[in-house]
Amino acid sequence: MPQRVLSSKFLNRFKSKFVENGYQLLDTSEHEDFIFSLSSSDDSRRTPCYSDISSSSSSSEQCENTNDLNNMSENEEQIYCSQAKRITSQNSQKNFEIFYEIHNGFTLDQVSIIENALQIVADRLFKPEILQNMYQICGKSNCFLTREVLSQSNLIENSIYFNQYLLLHYQLMCLKVQCENGEMPIINIYPIHGKNQKENNDSFPCVACISHGSSFIIDGEFEVELNQDKLNGSVKNSSNALFWAGEIVYEILRNLGHRSNDISYRNRSQINIFKQCFLHNGNYIPIKKQK
Repeated sequence: MPQRVLSSKFLNRFKSKFVENGYQLLDTSEHEDFIFSLSSSDDSRRTPCYSDISSSSSSSEQCENTNDLNNMSENEEQIYCSQAKRITSQNSQKNFEIFYEIHNGFTLDQVSIIENALQIVADRLFKPEILQNMYQICGKSNCFLTREVLSQSNLIENSIYFNQYLLLHYQLMCLKVQCENGEMPIINIYPIHGKNQKENNDSFPCVACISHGSSFIIDGEFEVELNQDKLNGSVKNSSNALFWAGEIVYEILRNLGHRSNDISYRNRSQINIFKQCFLHNGNYIPIKKQK
């Protein structure tokens, strides 16, 4: 199975390459009240704009480079759309499209379960009640990230989202815009065998969500591994689409650089709580455990 992790060197080059050509505008107006109620920052500064295009280049050369990039983007988008299937959310207020590819190894019955799970993901992933439910429980703590994922997102100097506990909100907001435009990164789903996959807390995220002031770019594809042994029909929840939707959402957050805190006995990491809030459709109330 190919792993498309993004190196630090690539991300730095990627940021500068798309400063003038590939960033998508991000409208945060519908989220500002929610953000400012969580963030203590009052500063409204934005990160400055830099370019890796040499100032000595002629305007004709810059136009030619831009056209080449645009042509490459159009070709890549055509290939991208032809290879992946899509699911449209059934929410009445807003339609979102997610793209997916279920790779070889699953049976037809398992593929059906996974597609039903992906429908739930499309319907619920961007519901604001779910994210708010998570923040009500986690507050400004319990955010565990892959090393350097916050700096790679280019949000450290951003006045609204520089706090690491808000990174998930920013990532989901950008992915929501992508879904509205039919440009959601492909969710690749692979079968694995054995017990539980061990998380690598030092690995880079497969999907980068990079800010540039009021604009952003997303690169990469989601790599989701589902335990085929638990999909064989003889295990509890094996045919429960909601259960597998929760597994897919958990893997999506891992791909974005979020990690679980296995040290805490309550294990109230953002990634774990978001999964529970997703499964309970924004109405999750954690059960208090005795020490």
